[in-house]
Amino acid sequence: MKRKALALVLTAAMAATALAGCGSSADTGSASTTPAASEDTAKDDTAAADTEEDGDYYVDEDGNKYKKFDDVQLKMLVCWNGGFNTADDQYNNEVAAAIRDKIGVTVEFEGIMMSEDEKLNMMFASGDMPDMINAPYWGGSSGSTGIIKKAGAEGRLIDIKDMLPNYPNISDAWDVGVISQKYLENDIDDPSFNGARYVLPTEVAGDVEDIAMWNYGVFVRGDVPEALGIDPTSIKTTEELLDFMQKAKDYGFKDVNGNDCIVATTFHNGWSYDNYLQSYNEKKLTGYSLDADGNVTYDKLSENYVNKNLVVWKMVHDGLLDKECFTTTDDAAKEKVGNGTALFTCAQYGVTIDATKQSGLYDSNPEMRYTWVGPLNYSDGSAQVQVESEGRSGSPAIIFPTTCTNIDAAMTWLDYVNSKEGTKLICYGFEGDTYELNADGQPRMTAELAERYAADSDSVTKELRQRGIGYMAGRSYVAKKNAKWFGESAPFEADAENEYITAYKKVHPVEILKGYAIDAMAPGYENYSDFSEWAFDDVKEKEYIERAFFADTEEEARQIILDYQEYLKTNNGGEMEKFLDYMTEQSKTRDDFAY
Repeated sequence: MKRKALALVLTAAMAATALAGCGSSADTGSASTTPAASEDTAKDDTAAADTEEDGDYYVDEDGNKYKKFDDVQLKMLVCWNGGFNTADDQYNNEVAAAIRDKIGVTVEFEGIMMSEDEKLNMMFASGDMPDMINAPYWGGSSGSTGIIKKAGAEGRLIDIKDMLPNYPNISDAWDVGVISQKYLENDIDDPSFNGARYVLPTEVAGDVEDIAMWNYGVFVRGDVPEALGIDPTSIKTTEELLDFMQKAKDYGFKDVNGNDCIVATTFHNGWSYDNYLQSYNEKKLTGYSLDADGNVTYDKLSENYVNKNLVVWKMVHDGLLDKECFTTTDDAAKEKVGNGTALFTCAQYGVTIDATKQSGLYDSNPEMRYTWVGPLNYSDGSAQVQVESEGRSGSPAIIFPTTCTNIDAAMTWLDYVNSKEGTKLICYGFEGDTYELNADGQPRMTAELAERYAADSDSVTKELRQRGIGYMAGRSYVAKKNAKWFGESAPFEADAENEYITAYKKVHPVEILKGYAIDAMAPGYENYSDFSEWAFDDVKEKEYIERAFFADTEEEARQIILDYQEYLKTNNGGEMEKFLDYMTEQSKTRDDFAY
């Protein structure tokens, strides 16, 4: 996506003076606690005169021009259960002070330790709202998305549709490719908004290289394939994986403390046992399929769904899968992985590696470092990839309640921190202090910081956070371009990223599947709100499926899964059939549907 330009054309002398003072904490006036005139402008009388003529502005190193405010202080609620780590002093830390010196705006963040839905409902009911809110906006009508849509329809949010083009660094937030056509048509432009746009998508990629790579898969303790004489990358099907697991079980491995091992586990609440079943999955975007007769079908009603879940029953029945994994906490799971008690694990590779680093296993027993299996192929035998739609189809998002005290200042702050200069500041800090430029002119954290980060990333992250480095980016990215600009998605990544993760990314790359995802049509069903409550109820499915996993016999397990399918087919007078008929009719309305 080409970045839209909106900047004054400046003389070379003015541009040169405007760049002064942006390099280090000393130059930014970081000790100041009160708004001050821009040092950059004050250094040149001509520039100062031009600034006075136009009003008070800051021009960044790329020529982008920002209105400068008089110490505007704003609040952003980070509406994600679990809190949000910030610098202890969000006003006086060095990065906040540097931003304030340039544009006169400071944003302070507040986290929550409660349900996102509950918090949003409380705020909109009371009218006690901050200037900005970052919250889940995954699309459709469930959860936070529905609450935010209701707030927009009721006039509780500010329409930013005509404002956004004035802020060039975030003006591509609604471009197809950054977000999907489905997300744009159904959620950003929800019919209840009557043409207004209230939602600014965040944490989306501005370019393909900035798509977050989640690195899902199956991972095995490194000494296991070595002892068994098996190349783990040769394992391409779930059946081959189960045979591998059985051989590992029969061998009698011990963990780092000499205790008996479990064969395979997951992280919290079974996350993500589906990785073990990969060769039963198709490469697709949705949970729907189009059959040979042109009818839309629901994947959870298929025979494949039954067979796939019977594999989990077999894993439990044969002692291959940890029986506790479906209710485990992440802490308990990390202990099993961190001690090498689980021979196989799954979900995201980084989570596995972090568990072994925290326990010390990664360094004390390098032969036990987890490596990847496969990756397993799809059901058609094709290589597994990280499937992505053409643009994200749901995301965290920023909304602006009508209580926002200064929407221009809020948008200007977001515009600046999403510029190349602003992103470099909030992520890397200060040149010559926390980072240097490499031969390509890209920021890299200093060798001293990189060495310390490799040894203890948590302490370095906390240290930098106190200076304001790192935390602002987490909930303010719009169309992320870090990899495009800096050659790495995050500081330390290019030089300090785990070598195993770097290698795994190459065998498990991102692939964009184009098309308008058919599931976008589902909310148009006349009774969708009530229908979706039971038809897509994960809790109900979990009750059936996990009961099947622990059944005494395979036949009993099969019957429980079939009972769940029958529940889906017959509940509410057989409404599922009516819904799928609707989806079939919708499938004929355009020629770019993806399944």
